[in-house]
Amino acid sequence: MRLSRIKFTDQTAVYHCMSRIVAGHALLENGDREQLRKIIWQQADFCGIQILTYCVLSNHFHVLIRVPGPCVMGDQELLRRVKRLYGEGHKQSVLLETSIQETGRLSEEQRKELEARMGDVSAFMKELKQRFSRWFNGRYERFGTLWAERFKSVVIEDQPSHVGTLAAYVDLNPVRAGLVEDPKEYRFSGYGEAVAGNKLAQEGIESFHAQA
Repeated sequence: MRLSRIKFTDQTAVYHCMSRIVAGHALLENGDREQLRKIIWQQADFCGIQILTYCVLSNHFHVLIRVPGPCVMGDQELLRRVKRLYGEGHKQSVLLETSIQETGRLSEEQRKELEARMGDVSAFMKELKQRFSRWFNGRYERFGTLWAERFKSVVIEDQPSHVGTLAAYVDLNPVRAGLVEDPKEYRFSGYGEAVAGNKLAQEGIESFHAQA
């Protein structure tokens, strides 16, 4: 079952999200797709979201994700996620680590600011696209909008048959585009990464096959 533009905040939910480059231009070269691939994994880890599969093409990308319901995180887990997103030496990482060292805990303000960005499909997609836009515009010395529109989101019933069907659709994008003959040959996708040995990508695929 698919439900477009519905978001759950009190339970685990699976979403198929997609976003296109402005005017449908094929702007993303292999190096750009590699960077977007990295940001997808970083942002997912920060937000506590599971990537079931994804695919990055020259003019759009898909992600199939499982977003968990509310959960309580300790300060060290919040700090780990920030370091994963920004890096060890980033001022945000240093600020939070210093706060824990000096007071033994994060402040309520710090915790609320971080938690507001986690476990939410809208926050995940918004920040992912913003971070890539800044990187892309800086690399090519351009300015202005990179993405054509607000991302599209469809809620998927979290059943193996439904999730598996959508995963196959996402993974077969490069085959339909004539880029490869077999989806395992496409490196900028969850299936391609899983075949290549990426454990997180393998876990994403196995998580719904195991329910079958």
